[in-house]
Amino acid sequence: MRLDTLTLVREARADDAASIGEVHAEAWRVAYRDLFESKFLAAQVEIRRGQWVGKLADLQPHGTVLLAERGHQVVAFSHFGPAEEGDGKGEIFACYARPSAWASGVASTLLQRVQEALAEMRFRDIRAWTLSGANRARHFYRKEGFRESGRRREWDYGDGRPVLELEYVRSIRHLRH
Repeated sequence: MRLDTLTLVREARADDAASIGEVHAEAWRVAYRDLFESKFLAAQVEIRRGQWVGKLADLQPHGTVLLAERGHQVVAFSHFGPAEEGDGKGEIFACYARPSAWASGVASTLLQRVQEALAEMRFRDIRAWTLSGANRARHFYRKEGFRESGRRREWDYGDGRPVLELEYVRSIRHLRH
């Protein structure tokens, strides 16, 4: 196996903010191009590109960010922690990979480490919300052992046109140490 195909998963540092922002922006630009109006999407891409400096500085107690590197390049990240609903579940707030890393296994490796970290935090069940039209993400979560819970919500990203999000859940009891 070539060295550049190995994935290193580690906790994000403040100096990773620009790289995380780039992954987030590019994933949004490609994955959601058919889900949002183009001018609105372009603005949202730029927000995601720049938001991680502040987010990483003010993360605790709002979760953890793990990232995946290949060949010293950040190719994926996930932000996770206690569920915002306060119901005792863990939640994946964001999980994105560079489009060039899609279907490479890097996101699966990262998600496994996220689940292990949530299990170490004593969460038994986790959730993730994804856009109903984000078929690639929905397939990914199903492939990784998540299932649709049946819960739905409308979420307005700021354009006054709410989109439907679906909740995916998974038990991680078997990962507990």
